[in-house]
Amino acid sequence: MSRSSVVFVKELSRSQVSRFVLVGGLSFLIEYVLFIILVDVAGIKYTQANLPAMTVAIICNYFLTKWFVFQPKRHNGKITFVLFTLFTLMGVVLNQFMLWFMVEQIAVDVKVSKVLAVSTVAIFNYFTKKHFVF
Repeated sequence: MSRSSVVFVKELSRSQVSRFVLVGGLSFLIEYVLFIILVDVAGIKYTQANLPAMTVAIICNYFLTKWFVFQPKRHNGKITFVLFTLFTLMGVVLNQFMLWFMVEQIAVDVKVSKVLAVSTVAIFNYFTKKHFVF
């Protein structure tokens, strides 16, 4: 890795939004890969595969967000976790609805729908985590 690449990564890691995007991208990869494995390899219906894939990603995302993105300062650890879970569950409902709506109502490919749903929910997640949780 060149010196300029190292400097770029260090600068990028100083920005809270950049750290959120990096953690979110990693969480998305975990969720998407698991979703595709469950749908394409295990043959599970996409609406049933979505929840376990999201659950694994949410657990990873909680710890990565807590360690690398936001410094908990509004609440103690228990309240932070409860609020994180509450807003995350709202995001899960939004994600599940968007996935169902795009696939079943407007006939968008399931994989494209998954990317669009996660992208939309990521904006909701950043706002709620930044302003209400951490």
